[in-house]
Amino acid sequence: AEPRPASRRPALAGAAAIAAALCLALAVGFDDLATWLRADIYAGVGQRKSVTLEDGSRVELDARSAIALHFEPGRRRLTLLEGEAWFQVAPDAARPFVVEAAGGSVTALGTAFDIAMDKGEARVTVTEHSVAVASGGGSVVVEEGAQSAFSAERAARPEAVDVKRATAWRRGRLIFENRPLGEVLAALGRHRRGYVYCLGEASCARRVTGVFDAENPAQALREIEAFLGLRAFHVTDYLILLHG
Repeated sequence: AEPRPASRRPALAGAAAIAAALCLALAVGFDDLATWLRADIYAGVGQRKSVTLEDGSRVELDARSAIALHFEPGRRRLTLLEGEAWFQVAPDAARPFVVEAAGGSVTALGTAFDIAMDKGEARVTVTEHSVAVASGGGSVVVEEGAQSAFSAERAARPEAVDVKRATAWRRGRLIFENRPLGEVLAALGRHRRGYVYCLGEASCARRVTGVFDAENPAQALREIEAFLGLRAFHVTDYLILLHG
């Protein structure tokens, strides 16, 4: 008797798995796939998301942001994996609300606050009451209307801040005041698919001041290009190079 042909089902299943993985990577972005797999709450490129947690606390995520949840009987612990998020905490004296980010932690003291990740550091902005920040081997209370950067090696140092300006993303606005072009392009990158790079240290160091619509990053790029006198070279729809 002739041998039976090998089943094609394993090969088809493998091909289907690869196709599904590629679709997923294209949907969330190859750079964001690892973060997406770790996240319990995720907002993709150009998205903002509002979620009510099981304890009644509310979280708003900016574009390209992710959070992992680790709720325990005696503590509500979260990790900001990427991006920026605003938290309005439901009171529960028996279960502290703690957000970990950039090697430090922020504990709510009956409060609402914003945390943003940037190049290995975190920045907390307190919009109501206060928080306790543990970082760099120390702990400090940050009061309402103040902001502080921190990391595993850097202790928090609170300073006064314009809260409305710092949390403008919640209203769909991106506000920059005398910020380097490279930093501005990184922020806009959370709101559009693809990449925008500035060429040359001099161009990337140019300063940007303005208010932009987060939902229209293409227009923001055109305004920045015109304001700084730069030229945009569109390699593809997903790769734009700015140079002066």
